[in-house]
Amino acid sequence: MKYAELFCQSNFSFLTGASHAEELILQADFLRYSALAITDECSVAGVVRAYTAIKDHQLATKLVVGSMFWLNNECQVVLLCPNREAYAELCRIITNARRRCEKGQYQLSEWDLMSLRHCFVLWLPCHKESDHQWGSWLGQHHKHRLWLGVQRHLGDKDQEYLEHCQYLARELSIPITACGGVLMHNATRLPLQHTLTAIRFGTAITKLGLERLSNTERALRNIQKLSHLFKPEWLAESVSIAKRCEFDLGMLQYEYPSELIPDATRLCLI
Repeated sequence: MKYAELFCQSNFSFLTGASHAEELILQADFLRYSALAITDECSVAGVVRAYTAIKDHQLATKLVVGSMFWLNNECQVVLLCPNREAYAELCRIITNARRRCEKGQYQLSEWDLMSLRHCFVLWLPCHKESDHQWGSWLGQHHKHRLWLGVQRHLGDKDQEYLEHCQYLARELSIPITACGGVLMHNATRLPLQHTLTAIRFGTAITKLGLERLSNTERALRNIQKLSHLFKPEWLAESVSIAKRCEFDLGMLQYEYPSELIPDATRLCLI
């Protein structure tokens, strides 16, 4: 059984992720994940660290570039980059969303999502009445690049949430993929994650209530455990999506504008 984690936040998701990107990719390789997507919130800052770790340690796990966003606090999506055009598209959306707010915040617009032409879209239902509306809307614009990401964090409403996701997938004809919503490379980081959450909300850990993670299920989990939580076809779909994400940071290089610098001059500069 193979698995690719498509939703994972590092400490570049400020006061949310409790592990460095390097730790996440090293642990994913140790667990023999076929791929790991670093998907920090409205940011691609963590992917450079993960990319460097793969090169330095000659890891077999593939890195997928992406980012997570919230729209109107009701629609949560992960955007993944299958190619260079998608990466440029993702960077444009991050830049525009950040420009609309003060430093440290962002505002995603409906137009940002509607304008996508290259990015893969993973929709993460929030278990609200508005889910059907958002899923239908995303399907209208991204029918052939849209998946419903099912997460299993084993909370008290886990089974109810699972049934809700399966119902939406059937009603809206959206394929399902497994994803973890990872915030830690292993379970030992749970106390740190609690501390970060308390700082974010400006309160004591003991007063976090439902905002406090109740278990360690948002750490990277071994594939054997994942095989008990997700259907085989959902795990296989995660691998299939990752295989289609061919963009690599090594594809990026500075390109001198040809209309300003003649070819011969450019070669001399290089």
